[in-house]
Amino acid sequence: MKTKKSLGQNFFINKNLSKQIVESTLKEKPDIIVEIGPGTGSFTKEFYSTGTKLILIEKDDELYKNLQISFPSSQIENCDFLEWDIDFLKSYKEEKILFFGSLPYNVSKLIIRKIVESNYFLNPAYFIIQKEVAEKYTSKEPNNNLLALKTQIYATPKKLFNISPDSFRPKPKVDSSFTVFTPKDKSIDVNIKDFKKFLQICFKQPRKTLRNNLKEIYPNISKNNMEEIFKELLLKRPQHLSFEEFLFLYNNL
Repeated sequence: MKTKKSLGQNFFINKNLSKQIVESTLKEKPDIIVEIGPGTGSFTKEFYSTGTKLILIEKDDELYKNLQISFPSSQIENCDFLEWDIDFLKSYKEEKILFFGSLPYNVSKLIIRKIVESNYFLNPAYFIIQKEVAEKYTSKEPNNNLLALKTQIYATPKKLFNISPDSFRPKPKVDSSFTVFTPKDKSIDVNIKDFKKFLQICFKQPRKTLRNNLKEIYPNISKNNMEEIFKELLLKRPQHLSFEEFLFLYNNL
């Protein structure tokens, strides 16, 4: 199958590793797996053989036709996942839904955001993504970043293991990582839209202290009569704070 660079296609060819990845995913015992970009069906065939109900989202017209032939009892959508109406899953709300995909590097962050921010992210989601991006998602203080913090509103990301370029055709120029995003037990008790804006401002100039980044919207933080804990946190750069510390600052400022 000739790959299309415009779709960021790299087909998974490591059969032994694909079985291991599928086995890890199936430990969640899902009723339905939504696979994003199944491609040539390297993982799909393993899922299909277990009898698990599959919803396959494939943008490539030719691959879509092949998937229809290979997996006739699956629900197959010929569209871009980012344009797909995720509320299609409403009719399956009583079943355990799990998201899975070896994601195109160029849109992986957008796909993950759409999933974790949806009403259907109720179970761990498993993705193969670029190693560098996986490390950003799983970063903690003192090397925190905006992507990790915004994702932690909804999920706890974890890198399970790395995958070499040899497992794909054509070979990508970078390593990949098999990752899991586990939903938070409970949602945070804040206005999420405002909290995201707050985080954005905190990282406006990452080399500056939080006090310098925030003083435009909180003029009083430059005064010396603030409690010591605020002074201590505000004199740090944003990457040095944990998610919980950002939440504390937001709630108290």
